[in-house]
Amino acid sequence: MSEIRPVFSADEIASRIRALGSEIRLDAGEAEVFLLGVLKGTAMFAADLLRAIPGDVSYAFIDVVRDAADNETADAIEIDFLSFTDIRGRNVYLLKDVVGTGVIENYLLSQLRTHEPASLRLVALLDRANARTVDLSTDFRAFVVEEDGTWAGYGLEQRSRFGNLPFIGRVG
Repeated sequence: MSEIRPVFSADEIASRIRALGSEIRLDAGEAEVFLLGVLKGTAMFAADLLRAIPGDVSYAFIDVVRDAADNETADAIEIDFLSFTDIRGRNVYLLKDVVGTGVIENYLLSQLRTHEPASLRLVALLDRANARTVDLSTDFRAFVVEEDGTWAGYGLEQRSRFGNLPFIGRVG
């Protein structure tokens, strides 16, 4: 079993998600908030954030099909909407588990813009801005991390394990 060093506790995560929900509501004003989570790492994040945003909120999930190398630097080749979701004219908040190089997120944002949302914001659970290889900023972030490596817990899995941990930790 890999050792996982806790970095963000369950209480820290809960507190930050509540604050993030308030920030997003303030950004959207009275308008509907539409959360669009990228599977599978955002499932817990999306569920908690959904409950933390007062007012009119809805959500959906998308999956990104990548080329043969299934990692963050691989090129995204297809976006699968798991159910038909019309985002035209909606305030869309794209949820991503870890935003590192920004390559996949940049692709997703450009593809989503073609569907003409009223606004489109990128929300990261973990933001690794120091790892960017493209010009990309997150609009909202739960936590900033500067360490390289693999993260697990709170829906983030390492080899299909550890997503059930209540904290977020660094594997190694």
